[in-house]
This record gives sequence, C-alpha cells and structure tokens, in this order.
Amino acid sequence: MNQQAESTAPAPSGESLAPRVLHMLVFAVVFWVLCWAVAITAIVQLGFRVFAAAPSPELQRFGSALARYAGQVIAYLSFARDALPFPFSDWPAAANGVTGDDLPGL
Repeated sequence: MNQQAESTAPAPSGESLAPRVLHMLVFAVVFWVLCWAVAITAIVQLGFRVFAAAPSPELQRFGSALARYAGQVIAYLSFARDALPFPFSDWPAAANGVTGDDLPGL
C-alpha cells in the first residue's frame, strides 16, 4: 500500500517533453544528412590520398569538426546531453593538431 510513497519522482509532463520530441525529430533528420556528409568527406579525402599522396588538411579539420558535431547530435538524441547542438549552439571547433588520432572530447 506504499506504492504512492515509492513513486516520488515526478513524471515528465507532456508540455515540457513536446519541444524535446520536436527537436529530436529534427536532429534525427540532421543525423541522416550528417551520415551522408561523412561518407562524401571520406570519399573525397580518399581521393586526395590516392591522387595527391596526402590527405587534405582542410578536410581533416572539417572531418574533425564533423565528428564532434555528430557526437553532440548523438548525445542529444540519446538524452546524454540536454544542450541543443548547432544551429542552437556554436559549431564545434576541430581538434587542435588533427593528425588522424582519436579525437578527445567528443
């Protein structure tokens, strides 16, 4: 009979969840486009590597920033983060000294 006492956490209201659901739908589409952008960036970077014998530094920086942005979008969609990603916040900066190593701070 203490069921009411055990459930003291307030249930999320429909009003406060509605904007989150709308943003999640938008960012799900953004993530789909982002996957295509990563694929195109990878193909172009592969072309630079094959034909110019070196990857493009500009595409390395862009890819680094794209990876950080993808991390922000995934964190938002999975409720690991409440802050809205770009364009509601700043575009993430590329990692300093991008050399193809793991990207810290995703």
